[in-house]
Amino acid sequence: MTCPNRLLRPLVLLTALVCLTPGCGRSAAPVVDSQPFEAAVARYLDQNNMGVALKDIKAGPTIEGNTTTLTASLHHATMGGPAVTWTFRFEQDADGTWKAVSHQ
Repeated sequence: MTCPNRLLRPLVLLTALVCLTPGCGRSAAPVVDSQPFEAAVARYLDQNNMGVALKDIKAGPTIEGNTTTLTASLHHATMGGPAVTWTFRFEQDADGTWKAVSHQ
């Protein structure tokens, strides 16, 4: 009779190797500092009197040349509560700063 643990060990080892191995031939996406975009969102919300504040970044920032998109959840600026998800579009000014220009 074969011990079940003896059969299970190779399967556990194989699973661990697969989980720890990065994707073949794929490079990791570059890490982008989100702070300039968070500041741009805060300015955009304040300038447009939205009454909401950034809660959490869901995706991005995704930079494509001089434009960027970022998806974030927002909640009431002073009371918190339920969150909504918006996608912001940014443009880079001539001095290199990012400015939020629209949302959906």
